[in-house]
Amino acid sequence: MAFRPLSKSNSYGQNIGQTNDMLRKLNKEQVVKTFKQSAGNAIVSGKYAEGKYGQVFYDTTGLARILIGQAPDDGRPGIWISADGIDVIDELS
Repeated sequence: MAFRPLSKSNSYGQNIGQTNDMLRKLNKEQVVKTFKQSAGNAIVSGKYAEGKYGQVFYDTTGLARILIGQAPDDGRPGIWISADGIDVIDELS
């Protein structure tokens, strides 16, 4: 993502519009960041479910195993690690 400097040759409205565009790009970047692996996701950081935020770590088979953040059912904060072969999100839902 590249930020463009504001120009004094632009009108005030153009500079405000440009600033808003840059803030929208920055906000979009902060909503969720996904790191991939061959089996799918490796790490999801940010919004991982409807209205829930945290970091979800996946094993090599693509199964969610570790959740640090809000529980998917009631939003309580915590750190959860599931047993082998069990999806931590499904287990908490």
